[in-house]
Amino acid sequence: MISVLFYAVSCIFVKIEAAKILEKSIEKVHLPKAQCQFSVHNEGPNGEVISGTNLHSKLYYKIKCNVQKGYCLHVANCTVNSDEKDAQAYRIIDENGCTTEPSLFEHYEDDFTAGIYNPLPIRFRSSSSTVQFFCTTTLVPTIGRKCSRKICTWNEYSSNQN
Repeated sequence: MISVLFYAVSCIFVKIEAAKILEKSIEKVHLPKAQCQFSVHNEGPNGEVISGTNLHSKLYYKIKCNVQKGYCLHVANCTVNSDEKDAQAYRIIDENGCTTEPSLFEHYEDDFTAGIYNPLPIRFRSSSSTVQFFCTTTLVPTIGRKCSRKICTWNEYSSNQN
């Protein structure tokens, strides 16, 4: 018995030319450095600036940056943890600037001020009573004089957005 197999082979040759980029058309964009102050306030954003508290105080952690024309504040990658060695950081704002804890961070006060409201002071199960915040603050260009931020929702039932 003789078997004959036929294979259809098609070859397509595509010539791709690399785009030529003129050196003159490349511009370096330097975003201004965010110059921000961090403060802790009693009872809310306009409360007294404090450095210590008790367990029954309502706190507001404020990030306020110097105004830069054509830019606005973007807060991302915020964590809170105790000051003990090997303490696990707890994430409260993700890389997109979206809260992971809507009871703490729901919106910006204005284009250069953000705040983290804490109705009860954060306390970790540790021997230390100190908490540390870490946030990445950057200035991003405005679009049409408006700050463009990702719209974040906690879940499908949330009405508040960052």
